[in-house]
Amino acid sequence: MKTKINPPVKQKAAAFTLIEIIGVVAVIAILAAVLTPRVISVIARGKVNAAAQSLGSLKSATTDYLTKNGSLPTRDGTGTTNGAVATGRFDADLVTGGFTEKLFACSIGTQTFDSSALSGRVHIRSLAATSSGTVTAPTATVGGVNFDLDRSTSTADFTSGQMVVAAFIPGVAIADAIAMNKILDGDDNTGTSADSTGRCMYSAAAVDNTVTLYVYIAHY
Repeated sequence: MKTKINPPVKQKAAAFTLIEIIGVVAVIAILAAVLTPRVISVIARGKVNAAAQSLGSLKSATTDYLTKNGSLPTRDGTGTTNGAVATGRFDADLVTGGFTEKLFACSIGTQTFDSSALSGRVHIRSLAATSSGTVTAPTATVGGVNFDLDRSTSTADFTSGQMVVAAFIPGVAIADAIAMNKILDGDDNTGTSADSTGRCMYSAAAVDNTVTLYVYIAHY
């Protein structure tokens, strides 16, 4: 007699219940809420660190330029093209002289390479210093000309006739400016007020919480 073999019983595939799906979605939402600000902060700090490294490379190129030439030209940032060396940007001199491969660019601020006015975008300028002990508030024409490097209003950092090389970086988020100030000057700034001492200065924040950053590079 043949033995009857029953077919194998098919097991139903396990499925997620609606409650389980809602729970998973809730956990993902909580993790996103917690981690997103931290990720954004890490990215922003990375940009500031990269900008600080670019400024360090710029300082080295400027030092090489001074060693070879023994003087600095006047570059007031009034040019309307990147190649306007005679009036525009000192970093164009560095490129022309072979001290750096390209015009200064950084990961913060308004960086363009069109024919708009240099006063609205990142560039490097070299201007005659003023012999004041301090800068009360950075502006498009004052910040970068004089820096209060020794943080003393009783003594001037420069003498009349000296030239100062500075980075002009507009459109910088106030948080990035504060972070850069911490790297370069070691300050723990807060708020939206201007910083007018040290190697790194910035204007008071505009309504969109951006500032113009001025960074001392060298003087001669």
